[in-house]
Amino acid sequence: MAVSIRPTREDDHAAVVDLLTRRWTSPEILIEGEMIDGSRLPGFIAEDDGEMVGLVTIIKRESEWEILTLDSLNRWGGVGTLLLNAVVGSALENGIRRLMVRTSNDNLDAFRFYQRRGFRLEKVVFGAIDEERRLKPEIPLTGEYRIPIHDEVVFARTI
Repeated sequence: MAVSIRPTREDDHAAVVDLLTRRWTSPEILIEGEMIDGSRLPGFIAEDDGEMVGLVTIIKRESEWEILTLDSLNRWGGVGTLLLNAVVGSALENGIRRLMVRTSNDNLDAFRFYQRRGFRLEKVVFGAIDEERRLKPEIPLTGEYRIPIHDEVVFARTI
């Protein structure tokens, strides 16, 4: 697999909306009661022979960047790591030394992915997903491995 990574562009918008809708039910992602259009955020696309095989979107703040979404369409093939490495490189180029990411309590694969790449568990926000479900009822009650989804888990990494 010859995957290349590049920054997202305006002409990627339709493809980004499609991927976020398939993977997240909508490009609109709810964080702390605020709806964020992930399709309008900066990020990176992974392509294999011109076909999108992964996407990461980033919320850029003054002192830290937050990974809003990270999706690899070819799991276990290294695409997620390539996308994360692109974020790390760009953050360092922009003087950012802290990355964070949120996930739901059921996402054990994300727990493993981020911890193996230097992220540390920072906090658990108990009931955060239950609260978000009131504003976005399409959030499922049960997630991966049939684990009930209730809480938000925050991981962070200093780079």
